[in-house]
Amino acid sequence: MARNPAGQSFSSLLRDEWVSSPLPAGGNLKGEIRGILDGMLWKGDPSGGRVYSSGRLWIFRRLNKLWEASGAAGEAPFGSLLTIPPSFRGRVSFRLPEGMIPLFFPGGEGRKEGRGEEREWLKGLWGSSGSLYLPKTGYYMNFLLPDRRTESRAAAVLKREGVVWGQRVVSGRYELTLRNQEEIVTLLSRFGLVKTPLFLEEKAIVRSMRDWANKIVNCDASNIRKSLEAAARQMEIARAVQALPGYGSLPEVLKTLISCRIDNPSVTLEELGNMQSPPVSKSTVKYRWKKLEELAAPLSAGRSAPGERRRISGGAGKREYTERRERA
Repeated sequence: MARNPAGQSFSSLLRDEWVSSPLPAGGNLKGEIRGILDGMLWKGDPSGGRVYSSGRLWIFRRLNKLWEASGAAGEAPFGSLLTIPPSFRGRVSFRLPEGMIPLFFPGGEGRKEGRGEEREWLKGLWGSSGSLYLPKTGYYMNFLLPDRRTESRAAAVLKREGVVWGQRVVSGRYELTLRNQEEIVTLLSRFGLVKTPLFLEEKAIVRSMRDWANKIVNCDASNIRKSLEAAARQMEIARAVQALPGYGSLPEVLKTLISCRIDNPSVTLEELGNMQSPPVSKSTVKYRWKKLEELAAPLSAGRSAPGERRRISGGAGKREYTERRERA
């Protein structure tokens, strides 16, 4: 589980900050209340009201603050509308009386809202229906909404916020998913959250540095392995060429290369080239090893026929080497 430097789990940090974030100004209070209610499942009440329910007990702490600040407590105390399971487990119910529905949904639910009010609505909606996930790479944010109307409205608000989302239906509910990390951090900041975006940014930086370090280590390990494998192969070639009857007539540059490899079994080709006199490039060392490998190949493969011996001729310092077979 992801934790911040203080040891607090990410889910706890997110929950606490959303609940304790600054209350919106004036008329936007009802916008956030409406968002929280829109994110919950509800059913009709026999008295004409609505009964909302959620398994997230903590969202009712935020709703209580908003209820008091909006003045709604003067008409109906928040506690009188709340039903909490005795064990504090299960779904909490909140009854919105019929007479108070127009207070939060005035002029019909499709009325036009100001930008600030709809942003507060989105914040409340995400609190009651949204989540943030931190998989092994990146993170993503989603809204799991109870009906198509709320999904369409949330999508429209996200579009106006400049956010890209994906959508699908999951078990009869409507999901909107945000995967752009920069857009997620920006949206959380617009919700008035500070610690959560900082935590996500820190997490992204740490992951990026860790991935970068892993790539370097893996690359270095791969290069070292390849260098050691090449060096071991060259040691085999060097000893095979030394065993050839015509080794003494081999050009001096090749014999020097063989001696350097045997004396320095783990150095790289570039380092091997610097040991030559005069120093030569890595490509030149490769070229010379290729020639040595061609000389050693028949012996290594056991293809030399009985009664045949291998003789090598070639002038010292030449880049072209010749060989011939002759019957004993």
